[in-house]
Amino acid sequence: MYTLDEIREAIRQLPAEKRWNVELWLQELDGSPVRESQIREARPTYAALDPSSMTLEEFFEFDEKSPLRHEFINGVIFAMLGPSLNHNLIINNLESPIRNHLGRGPCKAFTSEVKLVIRRATNEVVYSPDLIVDCRPDTRDPRYVQDPKLLVEVLSPSTQIIDRREKLQNYRLIDSVEEYVIIAQDECRVVVYPRAERWKPRVYACLDTAVELRSIDLAVPLTDLYLDVSAA
Repeated sequence: MYTLDEIREAIRQLPAEKRWNVELWLQELDGSPVRESQIREARPTYAALDPSSMTLEEFFEFDEKSPLRHEFINGVIFAMLGPSLNHNLIINNLESPIRNHLGRGPCKAFTSEVKLVIRRATNEVVYSPDLIVDCRPDTRDPRYVQDPKLLVEVLSPSTQIIDRREKLQNYRLIDSVEEYVIIAQDECRVVVYPRAERWKPRVYACLDTAVELRSIDLAVPLTDLYLDVSAA
């Protein structure tokens, strides 16, 4: 029988991909719903710009004048690092087929320039997902959406813990969200978390397969998603 410390050390020594597999397995075992109290502050991979508390309106006024992207966690703002070339390529490769598929219907695709606002009890959180599909024009604000159907994040070294843990928890709190998609940029790997399957992850890791975005009835070949992406 191994001790907890021995198990932790064994996991710590695994390659990054295998540690991810272990985490996905643990998430699959944990089918318990996420409580509203689990909205947490962003991890310190963000850079907090101001320790004082801002209101939501003050944040939007500040963010509108800034050249940087920011997120807002219960009164505190966090600057985000600029995306890499691979990051931009992946989002462009995904956004194009989604926009073509959605056409002129009520559902629209938005990139990180459009914010996502989550309000739960006393919590106010503003994220900048890499890609949003929103089908509720009646609840959109000129600056943000509140009821998205599909959310996508591309992993980067500075945000991957937040994307895979904090945002996975918080995005599931939004009643309208049907799928949350996480895309690796340094390898060919996509994980889809579907509400209809109790958030059990579907993992796509082969270039001859297609990512199924069942929330919008679209399949995107991984060869297209990773087109021109280096080291994927």
